[in-house]
Amino acid sequence: MNRNQIATANSLFFTRDQVQRRLDTVLSGSGVALAITGDYQQPDVLAAVLEPLSEHFRKEIAAINDQLKLMGWSGE
Repeated sequence: MNRNQIATANSLFFTRDQVQRRLDTVLSGSGVALAITGDYQQPDVLAAVLEPLSEHFRKEIAAINDQLKLMGWSGE
């Protein structure tokens, strides 16, 4: 890898770690709140968005992993 590839990979790993922390927070059920124009929503409204939000973060992580694999990352 050249320096640019290493810098890109480092940035991707950093971003992936951020997204993973968000996914972990969503899956834990704590630390997540939903506000629409400043009004916090009832727990059932929050529950309705948790799975789509989790799926969004999983797809984002998978896309980053795909980019890393194209750069030669083994997945470990």
